Amino acid sequence: MSRSEQAPSYRGASAHYLSPSRRDPVKVGSEEPVTRRVIAGALAALHLRPGAPVAVLDVGSGTADGFALLTRPAPDTAPIVAEDRLRYVGLDVDPEMVATAQDTVGSPSASFVLGDVRDALPEGAFDLYLSCGVPYSHLTRDELVAALGSVLAAVADRGRRAAVVVDVLGRYSVEWQPRWDTERWDYAMSFFAGGGGAISEPMTFYGRAELDATVDAALAGSGARLVSRTAVDRSVLVGRHTATGTFHPAAPRFRTLVNDLVRDPSRVDPDDLRFAPATGGAPEEALAWLRGFADRWNGALEPYRGAGPLADADAARLAGTLLGLERAAGPGLGVGHSLTMTLVAEPV
Repeated sequence: MSRSEQAPSYRGASAHYLSPSRRDPVKVGSEEPVTRRVIAGALAALHLRPGAPVAVLDVGSGTADGFALLTRPAPDTAPIVAEDRLRYVGLDVDPEMVATAQDTVGSPSASFVLGDVRDALPEGAFDLYLSCGVPYSHLTRDELVAALGSVLAAVADRGRRAAVVVDVLGRYSVEWQPRWDTERWDYAMSFFAGGGGAISEPMTFYGRAELDATVDAALAGSGARLVSRTAVDRSVLVGRHTATGTFHPAAPRFRTLVNDLVRDPSRVDPDDLRFAPATGGAPEEALAWLRGFADRWNGALEPYRGAGPLADADAARLAGTLLGLERAAGPGLGVGHSLTMTLVAEPV
């Protein structure tokens, strides 16, 4: 039996991933721009000739968010890759996700494969090994070492440069501050929308030191070397579990409040958005960065202190500032909902 046949069932999860409510103002205004910037930067580092075909393997592709991010134009921005240049292969362990993606994408540029990155990779040479939606956090650290090792070995066998985007859950997100001392724990996806039932399974959480060590171990013996390694933190205060409070009930509901600033500002008192950063439990570098982020975030709130619900124009202005802070992203220390590392690799 293959690992994909042994994988936990995500029955009904596609209802969440296809739900229009999932693309809330936070996702559209901060999360998608950060991910698009990561993808565009990864491809730019390959120095492909203009108009050249681009081959992408999307690991843990789900309902093909990666394909949409690659090919869907954003406001005032062209698609990252035109569909007629793209060969996109989505790899996922869940049959429902694969079937849903096949039914909904309907592009000759895209195909979808049921499988697990821990097993044999789909055949073919790829310019970009993409991941988004933290699929690699489903693996243990040892499994991630092996999986990345096989990806890097494929880059070496291909004989030329490729980019690998490794998306995992950040260990030091405010969403689960009480669990910062634990690397792997049972993660409940209780934020599902659109009728999908909540899913709970063990997930692995990473700070920068742990992810660097994992990548270094994967490189050993792969036949590849790194040209560059960069990382960002996405959704510092507005990860989906700041809306649920599942793992840190005392944290303000930052995502809900920012979304309401856009959709229904009468519901928001700006004082409720204030952020008090942790004073311990994480590496000092992460704590220091969070203190600085708190200064910028709370500084944006200062003109509205004690104002109560805001007029629409003021609410829109504040929402734009806060989403801008989130779009700037963190420095790749594991201080956001997701920690995304981009590896540009080539044969030794």
